Amino acid sequence: MEVERVFFEGDDGYRMPAFHIKSDAKRAFLILHGYSSSKNAWLGFGYDVAEKGGDVFVLDLRGHGENERVLDEDVIEDVELAIQHLRKRYSEVVTIGHSLGGLLALKSDADFAYAISPPLSSKILSEPKFMLRLKSCTVREKDPEVLFRILEKYNPPERDSNAVVFYGGNESEGFKMAIAKWAEGKDVEIVKIDEMQASMPEIDVDGEKLRNYLPSFISHLSVVAASKIVDKIK
Repeated sequence: MEVERVFFEGDDGYRMPAFHIKSDAKRAFLILHGYSSSKNAWLGFGYDVAEKGGDVFVLDLRGHGENERVLDEDVIEDVELAIQHLRKRYSEVVTIGHSLGGLLALKSDADFAYAISPPLSSKILSEPKFMLRLKSCTVREKDPEVLFRILEKYNPPERDSNAVVFYGGNESEGFKMAIAKWAEGKDVEIVKIDEMQASMPEIDVDGEKLRNYLPSFISHLSVVAASKIVDKIK
């Protein structure tokens, strides 16, 4: 399979970057990363999907990766722009998204949607807000509260069929309850995943010290995304 960098272009000159994994298929899979991720992180997953029989496009949503626009409340327009272009070339367009990308997949006009752990509640508790803000260093966004306004604006997604929603067995009870409530009365499939789930390690650690250390740990992971590194490589 061949991979190329492509751009979905809007009428206003907007160019949204993506990877295209070619498999000469008649259907297209559009992969949507979550908050603070990028197309680079999902390229391997895209290969796996392409091997199942589909041309795969992995986006950089606004505010992420190479996408120069800031993340704002109109992020769904990125998805619809890509779908609009893909419908000209493919008989079927399927979205696959994780977290925020899963919500966008369900919200989209795609023929079918796979959503992995989509946040299907507009109410966000302080703990997940804390963790999300920690990862905001990898996102160019309109303001610190824009993600939470997006979740309010897009919930609940109107799709009532042609969807599969996956969730982790060890995700929070509130998160799982929101998915179950959204699915009531809908012709959708809900799939529980028990693999790759975290548990509390048997390590004696001070909670406040851990809280203070977390920004250092996230910075350690995120520094590889700094554009200065690539600029210096010759």
